[in-house]
Order: sequence, then C-alpha cells, then structure tokens
Amino acid sequence: MSLEKMFLHEKTVEIMLKILEAEEKGEEAYPLGISKEVGSPYSYISKVLSEFEENALIESEFKGRVRVVKFTRDGRKIAELFKRLRAELNKDFVARKKLSVLEEVLNQANGDDPFRILAPVRTELEILKRQTSDKEALEKIRDFEMKIKEIIN
Repeated sequence: MSLEKMFLHEKTVEIMLKILEAEEKGEEAYPLGISKEVGSPYSYISKVLSEFEENALIESEFKGRVRVVKFTRDGRKIAELFKRLRAELNKDFVARKKLSVLEEVLNQANGDDPFRILAPVRTELEILKRQTSDKEALEKIRDFEMKIKEIIN
C-alpha cells in the first residue's frame, strides 16, 4: 500500500488535484470531465463536489447546461497542500535510507584499499538506480558514482 493511499482518501484527493490541474492550465473543471479522469461515477463526483461547496472549498456555476467548478481561496490552499504532500509521499524512503548508509561507507573509503570498500558500494548503487524512480535519490546516486570515480582514480 502506498503512503499516499494510507494517509489520504484517494478519490477525494484526486478530485481536488484534477480541479487544481485544470486551474493551473487555465482551463475550466467540469464534474463529468473529473469523473472520467478519476474513474469514478458522475454521481459520486457530484456528491463530493457538493460537500466541497457546502464547506466553501469550491464554487460552482452553470454555463449553459454545464456546471463549472473552481476553488475558493481556502480550497486552493488545501489542494496545493495535497499536491505537495502527494509529492512528498511519493518519494522512495527506502532508497533514501540505503543511500544514507552508503554515504557513511563512502565517507570512510579514503584508506589504503578504497576499491575493496567501494566495489560493493558501486554494486549497490547500480541496484538502487534500477529500483527507484525518485529523482532526488537518482541525483544522489549520480553524485556518489562521480565521487567513487574520483576516489578510485
């Protein structure tokens, strides 16, 4: 189970983020479009949007026969917090922990035979590189690889 799903009700957050995404693109958000994008029935989306509106998180208006929704200032603030929280929860914490351990080993590898110490570190970095999609972790892996090359050469 992802941390995001564990901490946040997935569909409600997705609905908020779809409205935010539309607003950031300068587009209008429609319940039917949100329903299709998040894969939930229109009736469920409509119910959630009504709850949002009752709690002053969104405002809606009809343009012809179509209902358009947009955030209030407070609703937008909450959606932006969810966006940042989602990004934070999507980090690979296991890879980051392994990298902190490897960093300690790397910092102690300036002795007589650094290759003996750094060869397993290099292997672990290769494994981590294939296993993670965390951009910050991948950047740190590249930095460690360059540092290893400097130490060995």
